[in-house]
Amino acid sequence: MKRRKFIQGAAAAVGTAIAPSAAAQLAGRRPALVDVTPIQSLPGDVSRVWLGESFWANRLQDWRLANGRIECLCGESGFEVRTAALLTRFLGEAHEPGRLRARIGSLGPGEPGFCGFLLGAGAAELDYRGSALVHARSGANGGFIAAIDERGEVGFRDFSSAADSLAFERLDRGGTRAIESVGSREIILDCHIDPLEDDTYDVRLIASDAGSGAELGFAVRTAVPAHELRGGLSLVSSPPPGRPGGRWWFSDISTGGGKIGVHPERAIGPVMGCLHSLNRDVLKLTAQFLPISPQEQARARLDYKLANTDEWTRGPEADIGDGYLAAFRLEAWNYNETHDYRIVDPANDGAELFSGRIQRDPGTERELKIALYSCILPTSKRLDENIYEPAFDGERVPGRYTRDNVLFPHAELVTNCDSHEPDLYVFCGDQFYEGYPTRHGRGIPEVKLDTLYRWYLWYWTFRDSVRDRPTIILADDHDILQGNVWGNAGLGSALEREEDGGYKWDKELVRMVYRIEHGHNPDPYDPTPILFDIPVAYAEFVYGGVSFCLVEDRKFKTPPNTEVDPVDTRGELLGPRQEAFLEHWAETDTDLPKICLTASIWGSPQTVGNLEPLVDYDANGYPPDGRTRAVRLAGRAKALVLAGDQHLAMVARQGIDDYEDGPLFFAGPAAAAFWQRWFEGEGRLDNQRNDDPNTGNFIDCFGNRMRVLAVANPRMTYADFAARKRTWGNFIAERAIASEGYGLVRVDHRTRTAALECWPWNESPETGSQFPGWPYTHRFDT
Repeated sequence: MKRRKFIQGAAAAVGTAIAPSAAAQLAGRRPALVDVTPIQSLPGDVSRVWLGESFWANRLQDWRLANGRIECLCGESGFEVRTAALLTRFLGEAHEPGRLRARIGSLGPGEPGFCGFLLGAGAAELDYRGSALVHARSGANGGFIAAIDERGEVGFRDFSSAADSLAFERLDRGGTRAIESVGSREIILDCHIDPLEDDTYDVRLIASDAGSGAELGFAVRTAVPAHELRGGLSLVSSPPPGRPGGRWWFSDISTGGGKIGVHPERAIGPVMGCLHSLNRDVLKLTAQFLPISPQEQARARLDYKLANTDEWTRGPEADIGDGYLAAFRLEAWNYNETHDYRIVDPANDGAELFSGRIQRDPGTERELKIALYSCILPTSKRLDENIYEPAFDGERVPGRYTRDNVLFPHAELVTNCDSHEPDLYVFCGDQFYEGYPTRHGRGIPEVKLDTLYRWYLWYWTFRDSVRDRPTIILADDHDILQGNVWGNAGLGSALEREEDGGYKWDKELVRMVYRIEHGHNPDPYDPTPILFDIPVAYAEFVYGGVSFCLVEDRKFKTPPNTEVDPVDTRGELLGPRQEAFLEHWAETDTDLPKICLTASIWGSPQTVGNLEPLVDYDANGYPPDGRTRAVRLAGRAKALVLAGDQHLAMVARQGIDDYEDGPLFFAGPAAAAFWQRWFEGEGRLDNQRNDDPNTGNFIDCFGNRMRVLAVANPRMTYADFAARKRTWGNFIAERAIASEGYGLVRVDHRTRTAALECWPWNESPETGSQFPGWPYTHRFDT
């Protein structure tokens, strides 16, 4: 077999040929060490966005399954290195052979670019889900690419450089017979990973004509360190760096050998997960599908049975509608018994697609544990941001594909929270952010898919937590792709600025987001939609011996009036409809403890140094008259109010005429969020709690009174940050500085108290400590 001379190092840049090394010659003569087996059969008679159980596309809109192939749809400049991760395959520790093989071709013959395999994504520092996100830009733990370009040249490209994330420096390469162009050829791309005696590997890449079997190109990397061959595997399609170019397709994707671990349990879909709520005898459940084809499946069915029995009840069917969601509602549910459920395909002999459990309502027989989450970023910085810069002098910039940057799937956070065995999960907003892990897609035609890409990452994080426990979700501003929302019942939506009020982006998108996030919540108190047929979600329900209400403190909120003194501004926070609802709720189930769920504290306890209140119209101290009406109504119900949103964990009693004559609010910390806020009392406030200098009586910028009882500030003072910051905003990507985690509420029916807990994301509840100031005990009759 003839071999071309190898090109190495700097010689690759100028095309200078040098003699192949003895190791390269030896690798070139080596036969295949292992056979391959297919990863997954790709149907040839369907076209859809979802690639299949074994694949994760970056991004959803950049790939499709069609013609029995996985096809990349994106070749624009700025969208380099589109990847489709192989979820059920992973480069492990075993010092054994491995092999990855696929049939490939160009979707734009002659257009420049390359395709191939990404090896070592995440470097085994990330779990398989985090590794599946590697794409777009090179960086630490990015791995390397075994590729063929439009000219038919095969080689290896570095994807781990942090200095220039679009450089894609070529590594050792070589070949046999050059071809002028891939053109319309179908090519077999075959990557062999051959172990050597010194814990290194040779990686060989062979391109062959799919019809004749003739070899078209050969390249080898010799003595590759073992640490470069640990992590995820992905398909790659890319235009040249900084230019538009070609798109590529893949089929017959196969792997073999002990080096590539096979993990069928990591397959995902067609159902991403299920959410449900239970309100006495009404069960609502939604099944979130991945972007399937309606020709394959248009409906789903919910079956159920008593736990620990064998006989299933055939339940209702539902269309898989907007957002790829099937929504179910069952009345006369036996909430005193635990049930198993399953989502099935009614057109395919009831094939099971997903399963879980509906726990019996625990009533008052034991304490009720409520997990409180909000504000969840998948990455500290965008993956498609070219160069990472520190937000302030001295900030440690994270490596692109390290655990400091790829927070998804938040394994430590989720494990620590789940160890409490919560009975109910509450997510108070910002389940995702419009700019993470990739740039926002607000105005693009594929905005729904772009938004679902982010939503699926949330689901992938929490789906095993919520599949067996009731869950309440409130969508907030970032969920509908806005930095801030003054909903104003839809008024002002046609105007340009967020500050003009309303909903600024595609109303079909807004309706989809409310459908996928709120569809399983208890029935709205008054389901009348606002303008543009945007649905409402404010509701009441009883679970675990507690009367709950959820309100939407953005949907009717008046846009800011910056022309007058903040103290003198007037308007609506909850609006007349929700105020009437709270009046009703205060008079119902008066024998039960009451908890109100909302997005944000109804006040603005924030400072910017020297006890100066921060003026922030996004905070729900604005408008002060609407805020005071809401506080008075929650106080009349003797409700504990749970919230999130401001990224600043806090316990504060909101005042009306005094500092403590209103209800208690507990805002949980952000789970993971870049924007920081502070409340620094500097030891100067009256009525401090436990001599904590950051507690005491406070009047915010809107004139609202409150007593702050506990706060978890960032681990850097505002003054220090302000003196060192490089950007316009309060951005901190270094998690060691931010105070992030989750809240937990334990309702004790015997004592009619609630223990409020606030946990850092990385503290084990068995051995770690809560944030200073917690736990705090609340009495429901106060």
